Amino acid sequence: MAKDLKRPPKQTTSNSASEDLKSNLVGQQGGSNDQSSAAFKLPESGIIYYDSYVDGQKYQTGEIDWIVEGNNYRLYINIPYAFVGPFVFESRGTVDAYGIAPSIYWTQRGTKPPRYSRFDRNEKGEGQMFFSEKPDFTPALLPGTQDRFSLMFQLASLLNGDSKIDEAGSIRAIPVVDYNTLEMWNFKSYGETTSEDIPSLGKAVNRHYALMQRENDPYKRQVDIWLAKDLEWLPGRIRSLESNGRVLELIFKQKNPVPAGTRP
Repeated sequence: MAKDLKRPPKQTTSNSASEDLKSNLVGQQGGSNDQSSAAFKLPESGIIYYDSYVDGQKYQTGEIDWIVEGNNYRLYINIPYAFVGPFVFESRGTVDAYGIAPSIYWTQRGTKPPRYSRFDRNEKGEGQMFFSEKPDFTPALLPGTQDRFSLMFQLASLLNGDSKIDEAGSIRAIPVVDYNTLEMWNFKSYGETTSEDIPSLGKAVNRHYALMQRENDPYKRQVDIWLAKDLEWLPGRIRSLESNGRVLELIFKQKNPVPAGTRP
């Protein structure tokens, strides 16, 4: 697997939040956070289009660009919403022994300025996080840490490597970065089912993961993800219940090849 492109971070003392994150991860996933032996296969590149909904009302078509070249990837999400303006997200990075390894993640909602999260990793996948929103918050970075969108492609890659993982009722713990946080997200798996939960695919095989309510703040965003076997386990449906009660949803519409010459 490719080594990270970033230089090793300066040595600093982890803050208490980072230590709590480490202790929460130990004892889950078989008692260790070392998933470096898991089978892993990235989905093929593609431009994926989704019907977007806000509180059940259909809006314009959203787009996810998933571009892979060698051990580098680029994930770009554009979700147009009327009145608010587009929600834009981008994740770039490489692949290490733990799977997808973001190096930069940025978000922008409407006309608000973009917000950045930078992953400063070393060759072991460890390091430090840096946030444009919180310059003084530099928590320790655990191997396998994802941003809130790369995690879906991490799950897809793990399922492409071994579709027997995460049977119904199992819990997968993933350290996840947003624009100003680093938290442990626990996803409950409903296993492999044949259903019409992704309407555009009809009756098809999918995997449903639900983000479990976080005890420290039960009012944060709640997320449900349906990954489709026919799409190499790429997301076929994404549902997010925001803290203000608004429901945002993306439902798979079609997948097109990436134009020639496009690079991550």
